Amino acid sequence: MSRCHTLLMFALVAVLSVGTALGADDAKPKKKQAKAPQRGIFAEVLKLDLSEEQKEKVTAIQKELGPKLAELTKAVGLTKEDREARMAAMKEAKEKGLKGKEAQEYISAKAPLTDEQKAAQKAVTELNGKIREKLASVLTDEQKEKLGLNKKKPGANKKKKNAE
Repeated sequence: MSRCHTLLMFALVAVLSVGTALGADDAKPKKKQAKAPQRGIFAEVLKLDLSEEQKEKVTAIQKELGPKLAELTKAVGLTKEDREARMAAMKEAKEKGLKGKEAQEYISAKAPLTDEQKAAQKAVTELNGKIREKLASVLTDEQKEKLGLNKKKPGANKKKKNAE
């Protein structure tokens, strides 16, 4: 009988151990979910070596315009498939050596947008321009150079060429 009790005790301990081990995975405290990773220009700016004052100003710009940018981007309403199609078209355009207006026309032909999406995309582009201007006012020339904010806008010299 003592052998039977000992055997039952070991069986009970084994079952409880296995049950506890399997349940322990569920009982582990979940790690805090990280904030959504920064994307776009704000992510690039925050990678730079910024002073505390610059970080505060960039954060203020992000708080001011970030939600509006997210809202407008959402209004464009591109699905995952749409984005993938546009990215593939961009890659093809680049491989063909297309630039500027030609590339945009090629992408639009391959992955067209509705009129509403085009209007929302235009609003996103304009807001991105405002964000870049505000960020440029906060950054040093060296930091602007690293981000490519010193580049002239396409067509900036057209007025001068036409005037001559």
